[in-house]
Amino acid sequence: MFIITHDLEAALICDKAAILRQGRMLEFDEPQNLIRSLPSNGLLIRFTIDDLTQEKIEKIKEFPHIKKTLRVGNEVIEVFLDDINKYLPELVQYLIDNNLKIISMSRDTASFRRFFQIRIQEEEEKENNLINKEITI
Repeated sequence: MFIITHDLEAALICDKAAILRQGRMLEFDEPQNLIRSLPSNGLLIRFTIDDLTQEKIEKIKEFPHIKKTLRVGNEVIEVFLDDINKYLPELVQYLIDNNLKIISMSRDTASFRRFFQIRIQEEEEKENNLINKEITI
């Protein structure tokens, strides 16, 4: 049976999930496998940072072992690292050293929704890069 839906959490009850965009299939696998394909096997750190601004997000992105960052609330950012267990202590120290006040921090596994957002974002970045290359030629 096929289920076609915009309810991303419905993927979790399916054996396989496909992500389609503009008539192309971007991904097809078990939902948990897709999540585990994210950096650090889909594990993320969720930080609430006091007065989170775009400038602060850019500073966070400068940490060398960050693979992905997503702003998910006014003061909340989710961070994917190369290896959470190895680099989390260094990241926390980096934030402190750069005067980024951590209000709260939690470790979590990405949701299928988060995988979808990241995958679509990657696709949009590829398209923008192609458009920019065409404009400069």
